[in-house]
Amino acid sequence: MKILALETTEKFGSVALLDGNHVLEEITLPKDRRSSQTLHPALQTLFSKVQIAPQEVSVVAVVAGPGSFTGLRVGVTAAKVFTYATGAKVIVLDTFETVATAVPPHSGVISVGVDAQRGEVVAAVLRQTASGNLETINEPKIITVGDWWKHAEQYEDVLFTGPALERWREKAPSHLIMAEESDWFPKASIAGKLAAERITTKTFTEAFDDMWSLLPIYSRLSAAEEKRG
Repeated sequence: MKILALETTEKFGSVALLDGNHVLEEITLPKDRRSSQTLHPALQTLFSKVQIAPQEVSVVAVVAGPGSFTGLRVGVTAAKVFTYATGAKVIVLDTFETVATAVPPHSGVISVGVDAQRGEVVAAVLRQTASGNLETINEPKIITVGDWWKHAEQYEDVLFTGPALERWREKAPSHLIMAEESDWFPKASIAGKLAAERITTKTFTEAFDDMWSLLPIYSRLSAAEEKRG
């Protein structure tokens, strides 16, 4: 089963093609330009390298957020257009699961943070189970960066990771344990593997999502929406 994975939760991102859980090719989008400019050329290059046609893709896995407003819109729109044009099924993944899966085995908990601007992050706490799956200990919530650091006091053996560290690591308390920088951001290849796992372990209804109801999961409401609220 060919899987196309899209990850554009930040200004850049990555795309990947998989055959089951085997990664055929992954392309990282350039960081000096927005994904709105680079996603389509990257997809063309991806299909050219692997030498398969878009119609051969059975599933599109998309990381729907939380993350950047612009990046999420680009990735979610691309996923919807592709599935509509090819008839592929869609699997929606979130940033927290995708990031936490990339972390090497950790005996404690994993606190994943996504920058929400205004000195805040969207943070979730997860744990790797003995079976290799993830369970959520603390559901995603918008909190101040200072309260995010307090996860180190609230839980034992906390590993911090996530895109928010790119902005806030220099102001983090020195005693915090952080994942390797290469694991802070979600990756399309990881999203594709998560999709492959879901297909093999869930029923059809549980595995796939509705393309028509697919929407970006933003870190917070836009300024206009917050003002209306």
